[in-house]
Amino acid sequence: MKRLYVLMITVFFVALAAVVFAAPNDQAPPAPAMHPGYQGFRGPHDGGSFHHGFLSKEQMGKMRELRMRYYNETRDMRYELAQKRLEMRKLFTDPKTDDATLLAKEKELNALRLRLTDKMAEMKVEGRKILTPEQLQRIDIMSMGGHHRHHHWN
Repeated sequence: MKRLYVLMITVFFVALAAVVFAAPNDQAPPAPAMHPGYQGFRGPHDGGSFHHGFLSKEQMGKMRELRMRYYNETRDMRYELAQKRLEMRKLFTDPKTDDATLLAKEKELNALRLRLTDKMAEMKVEGRKILTPEQLQRIDIMSMGGHHRHHHWN
């Protein structure tokens, strides 16, 4: 039962993150045409927008602001993480590096990952506040593939 609860919470947050990060970005270039008539996520059946009927324009704006704030607040951390990964790769491939140095660098990486994970969790909680109860319920249904599946967990 506990595993089911953890799985449901995980699925919820993954779906919420997908909605937040899928919000249109005015600065992003349009998707390239794959074939004549290709419109990416936009199409004649959904009113021209992937979010049509799910997020209001106001909600999309709030989600966009939230996403941009997250990117701006984590820019330095993400850069630092990339640098530490490179350092770790160099240390790991150097036969002269001792175990204590590798473990210390891994702890630095883990601490930074945790800070980024905490920021992501804060963003998800803020994004959840933008959605209506009905939208939250739809996320749950969408994360289950559009219908409820019955799983037996032992």
